[in-house]
Amino acid sequence: MQVRDYMSETPVTISAGADYQQAFDIMQERDLHHLPVVDADGTVVGILARRDLQLAARYFHEAPGEVEDVMHNPVRTIAPDADLADAVDMMTTQRIGCLPVSEDGGVHLVGIITETDLLRALRELLVRQAA
Repeated sequence: MQVRDYMSETPVTISAGADYQQAFDIMQERDLHHLPVVDADGTVVGILARRDLQLAARYFHEAPGEVEDVMHNPVRTIAPDADLADAVDMMTTQRIGCLPVSEDGGVHLVGIITETDLLRALRELLVRQAA
Protein backbone atom coordinates (compact mmCIF):
# COMPACT_ATOMS: atom_id res chain seq x y z
CA MET A 1 0.00 0.00 0.00
CA GLN A 2 1.45 3.31 -1.09
CA VAL A 3 0.62 6.91 -0.26
CA ARG A 4 -0.48 7.50 -3.87
CA ASP A 5 -3.25 4.92 -3.44
CA TYR A 6 -5.02 6.94 -0.74
CA MET A 7 -3.92 10.57 -1.06
CA SER A 8 -6.23 13.29 -2.30
CA GLU A 9 -4.79 14.55 -5.57
CA THR A 10 -4.31 18.20 -6.57
CA PRO A 11 -5.03 19.70 -3.16
CA VAL A 12 -6.34 23.20 -2.73
CA THR A 13 -3.54 25.53 -1.58
CA ILE A 14 -3.22 29.08 -0.35
CA SER A 15 -0.39 31.58 -0.52
CA ALA A 16 1.54 32.52 2.60
CA GLY A 17 0.60 36.19 2.17
CA ALA A 18 -3.16 35.59 1.93
CA ASP A 19 -5.45 36.85 4.66
CA TYR A 20 -6.33 34.18 7.21
CA GLN A 21 -10.03 34.96 6.69
CA GLN A 22 -9.64 33.90 3.05
CA ALA A 23 -8.16 30.61 4.24
CA PHE A 24 -11.08 30.13 6.62
CA ASP A 25 -13.56 30.78 3.80
CA ILE A 26 -11.85 28.22 1.53
CA MET A 27 -11.82 25.62 4.28
CA GLN A 28 -15.48 26.21 5.10
CA GLU A 29 -16.59 26.20 1.47
CA ARG A 30 -14.73 22.98 0.62
CA ASP A 31 -15.08 21.28 4.02
CA LEU A 32 -11.31 21.02 4.54
CA HIS A 33 -9.40 20.59 7.78
CA HIS A 34 -5.92 21.21 6.35
CA LEU A 35 -4.63 23.61 3.74
CA PRO A 36 -1.08 23.51 2.33
CA VAL A 37 0.56 26.93 2.18
CA VAL A 38 2.75 27.73 -0.84
CA ASP A 39 5.08 30.56 -1.79
CA ALA A 40 5.10 32.43 -5.11
CA ASP A 41 7.00 29.56 -6.76
CA GLY A 42 4.47 26.96 -5.59
CA THR A 43 6.82 25.45 -3.01
CA VAL A 44 5.14 24.15 0.13
CA VAL A 45 6.21 26.42 3.01
CA GLY A 46 3.67 25.52 5.65
CA ILE A 47 0.44 23.84 6.57
CA LEU A 48 -2.66 25.43 8.00
CA ALA A 49 -5.13 23.52 10.16
CA ARG A 50 -8.65 24.61 10.92
CA ARG A 51 -7.79 24.93 14.61
CA ASP A 52 -4.97 27.35 13.68
CA LEU A 53 -7.58 29.62 12.16
CA GLN A 54 -9.79 29.39 15.21
CA LEU A 55 -6.86 30.48 17.37
CA ALA A 56 -6.00 33.26 14.90
CA ALA A 57 -9.54 34.61 15.04
CA ARG A 58 -9.24 34.93 18.82
CA TYR A 59 -5.79 36.50 18.59
CA PHE A 60 -6.46 38.95 15.76
CA HIS A 61 -10.03 39.76 16.90
CA GLU A 62 -11.19 39.89 13.27
CA ALA A 63 -8.36 42.26 12.28
CA PRO A 64 -6.50 41.32 9.12
CA GLY A 65 -3.78 38.74 9.58
CA GLU A 66 -1.71 36.76 7.12
CA VAL A 67 -1.66 33.00 6.74
CA GLU A 68 2.11 32.94 7.33
CA ASP A 69 1.48 34.33 10.82
CA VAL A 70 -0.56 31.28 11.85
CA MET A 71 0.67 28.41 9.68
CA HIS A 72 2.86 25.56 10.90
CA ASN A 73 6.34 25.44 9.46
CA PRO A 74 8.60 23.87 8.56
CA VAL A 75 6.35 21.30 6.97
CA ARG A 76 7.23 17.66 6.33
CA THR A 77 6.28 16.13 3.01
CA ILE A 78 6.14 12.54 1.83
CA ALA A 79 6.63 10.99 -1.61
CA PRO A 80 3.68 9.40 -3.41
CA ASP A 81 5.55 6.10 -3.73
CA ALA A 82 6.28 5.95 0.01
CA ASP A 83 4.80 3.07 1.95
CA LEU A 84 1.54 4.01 3.66
CA ALA A 85 2.99 2.71 6.95
CA ASP A 86 5.69 5.40 6.67
CA ALA A 87 3.00 8.07 6.47
CA VAL A 88 1.30 6.62 9.54
CA ASP A 89 4.62 6.60 11.41
CA MET A 90 5.40 10.22 10.49
CA MET A 91 1.95 11.45 11.39
CA THR A 92 1.76 9.64 14.71
CA THR A 93 5.30 10.40 15.92
CA GLN A 94 5.03 14.05 14.94
CA ARG A 95 1.41 14.32 16.05
CA ILE A 96 0.24 15.89 12.81
CA GLY A 97 -3.02 15.41 10.93
CA CYS A 98 -1.77 15.46 7.36
CA LEU A 99 1.23 15.32 5.06
CA PRO A 100 1.57 17.18 1.77
CA VAL A 101 2.64 14.72 -0.93
CA SER A 102 5.48 15.78 -3.18
CA GLU A 103 7.82 14.00 -5.56
CA ASP A 104 10.61 16.50 -4.98
CA GLY A 105 10.54 17.47 -1.33
CA GLY A 106 7.85 20.13 -1.53
CA VAL A 107 8.49 22.02 -4.75
CA HIS A 108 5.79 20.27 -6.76
CA LEU A 109 2.75 19.32 -4.70
CA VAL A 110 0.88 16.32 -6.11
CA GLY A 111 -1.46 15.53 -3.24
CA ILE A 112 -2.16 15.48 0.46
CA ILE A 113 -2.75 12.55 2.78
CA THR A 114 -4.83 13.07 5.90
CA GLU A 115 -6.01 11.10 8.89
CA THR A 116 -9.29 10.54 7.05
CA ASP A 117 -7.41 8.99 4.12
CA LEU A 118 -5.61 6.66 6.53
CA LEU A 119 -8.90 5.61 8.10
CA ARG A 120 -10.24 4.84 4.61
CA ALA A 121 -7.19 2.64 3.98
CA LEU A 122 -7.70 0.89 7.30
CA ARG A 123 -11.35 0.24 6.47
CA GLU A 124 -10.42 -1.31 3.12
CA LEU A 125 -7.82 -3.49 4.79
CA LEU A 126 -10.30 -4.68 7.41
CA VAL A 127 -12.94 -5.44 4.79
CA ARG A 128 -10.41 -7.47 2.79
CA GLN A 129 -9.41 -9.44 5.87
CA ALA A 130 -13.03 -10.16 6.76
CA ALA A 131 -13.77 -11.52 3.27
